[in-house]
Amino acid sequence: MRRCLVLILMAALLAGCGALMPVSSQTIPKEVVLEGLEGSLTLSVGSNVAWRIENYSTWLSVMPQAGIGPKVVRIRAEFAEEIPNQPEYTGNLRLVGDVEAEVLVRLPLVRVVGGVVDSSPTATLVGGAPLASQPLHSQGTPAPRTSGNEILVKYRTDLRTAVLPQGSRVLSHDRISRITKLRAANPEALLQRLRLDPSVEWAELNGTVRAQGEPTDQYYPLQWHLRNTGARFTYQQTYPIPITVAVVDTGVRYDHPDLAGRLWGPGEGAYDFVGDAAPPANPADPYDPCGAPAPDTLGDDDPTDPCDLNGATGGSHGTHVTGLIVANSGSFAPPCANCSASGVVGMAYNAPIKVLPLRVLDSGGSGTFENVALAVRYAAGIPVELGGRLLQNPHPAQVINLSLGSINYSNAMCEAVADAVARGVLVVAAAGNFQSRNPGALVYPAACPGAISVAATDMYNQVVYYSQQNSEVDIAAPGGNIAQSGGGVLSTTWNYQTNLPNYTFYMGTSQATPQVAAALAMALSSGRASTATEAWNLIRSSATDLGAPGRDDAYGYGLLNLPGAFGWTLPRGEFLVSLRGPIARWVPVVNGRFETFLVPGRYTMVACRDDSGNGLCDSGEPQVERQVDVNGRNTLDLGTIALR
Repeated sequence: MRRCLVLILMAALLAGCGALMPVSSQTIPKEVVLEGLEGSLTLSVGSNVAWRIENYSTWLSVMPQAGIGPKVVRIRAEFAEEIPNQPEYTGNLRLVGDVEAEVLVRLPLVRVVGGVVDSSPTATLVGGAPLASQPLHSQGTPAPRTSGNEILVKYRTDLRTAVLPQGSRVLSHDRISRITKLRAANPEALLQRLRLDPSVEWAELNGTVRAQGEPTDQYYPLQWHLRNTGARFTYQQTYPIPITVAVVDTGVRYDHPDLAGRLWGPGEGAYDFVGDAAPPANPADPYDPCGAPAPDTLGDDDPTDPCDLNGATGGSHGTHVTGLIVANSGSFAPPCANCSASGVVGMAYNAPIKVLPLRVLDSGGSGTFENVALAVRYAAGIPVELGGRLLQNPHPAQVINLSLGSINYSNAMCEAVADAVARGVLVVAAAGNFQSRNPGALVYPAACPGAISVAATDMYNQVVYYSQQNSEVDIAAPGGNIAQSGGGVLSTTWNYQTNLPNYTFYMGTSQATPQVAAALAMALSSGRASTATEAWNLIRSSATDLGAPGRDDAYGYGLLNLPGAFGWTLPRGEFLVSLRGPIARWVPVVNGRFETFLVPGRYTMVACRDDSGNGLCDSGEPQVERQVDVNGRNTLDLGTIALR
């Protein structure tokens, strides 16, 4: 009897201790194939088996990640960036705990192919021959054709009675205009003799002209933001109307040669609301321009940026912002032996747009709500009182740029923005750089009613990790990412150690904002818009929609697109296919054909001719849009797409 009881107890203990027994990994699937972006892993284990999933793939998410007993685990593909263009994507999961197993997760992609032809009105030459795709050239490439040793001369008398200089030969003669074209081995010497001849009305070298094109400034090729927004084609536009853009920032270096003639200066409305650093308590100590200003300073009318504690060798945030708007095109006397003689160009380099510098940020880049509010009203032409003194701006701004912000709401700043907007002034502000720390947080004054909030993209037209994403974002522009090679936004800065001008790559929504401000100013200067509302509607409606269709919290209404806003006629570009759905692809077209691999699902496909050369299908470019269902395991042939 006792022996039987012991056997019964042992059997009961074994039955109740299944978790102590090793679980075979053979009960766990060795692989899971995702359908679209989702799939499931069925864990057929005992009710007391504890397990945990270790995920070694950043693009996979599992839910739940741990548990006890049988479970169906949901697996989903979540891509932060574009996935490689390949037939299949794979990842690994590892089960640990009472069961150990490796699970391969496969995401098969569908091969999609097709072709693109151009049947748009600009696609054919006389006779219907299709145009070949043409590369885009800058103003300096290729070199202009020269006239060699030719001289044009206009004689006062009939050519038959004129005595031609020895060594010259007549190439042509126009009897109506009496202009003769001569050739000589030494054209300069011939020109001098002709100008001394009393029978000659005038003589000149037969020079050449060339089509107006892109700037040839030294660092212009590094300014990718001008290509991504289509601002490279701004030379096509004329701008008859002078416009003022107020840059409310750290002040500006008036002595930067690339900004000569583009700034309102002291006595012309420029103002420093911060004030100069206080003198040292001990008169024997050296003066520190980076020091704190005297308490209750009334400021002064010279907003020269005295120093930058954050960038001693490439500083002045306000100078960087200003250069993005109005840096000149062309050469200037280099300020030092190794200094550039041409530098960069601002977006509005060929428009009569001047910047009104208003200093509200100190040498550390900080400022007060009070000073920002004062500067916004002052910039808009609203009289302000400072220490009992009335200040009136003689050059009211049509556009105000605010490359600054705070995650704290401010009545003072938002009321000032409202007052400026009520006066018909465009207020453009940085959406903020806090997304990685405070995702979705509102940043002011960008989130103030009436302000235009600007997000930042990188050189690949993706919203940048730091760029604030929230319901107040209105539009995106290049802000840069210095982690990418050449991916910062280049503009004018100052070396405070050598006291010389230079150029530096910055990144931030601070850099995106002045590009939108410049575009709005250009819309007003060109006459395509006569009011703030018209200017904003023009820029907003032409933005290239990125991210989720329609307005979204990352890109707002889309990426700044100047050719679409101004209706410029661009050189013919290459074909491009965009696909947006479970994943996004931008696919180049080579010799009229394209190929890519897509996750199954429904896509919006846009085929276009990328005339702006920014790698996007912008408004105004010949294009076709259609819905495409991508399913199955076989190749999907979309056929030949004819652009309109």
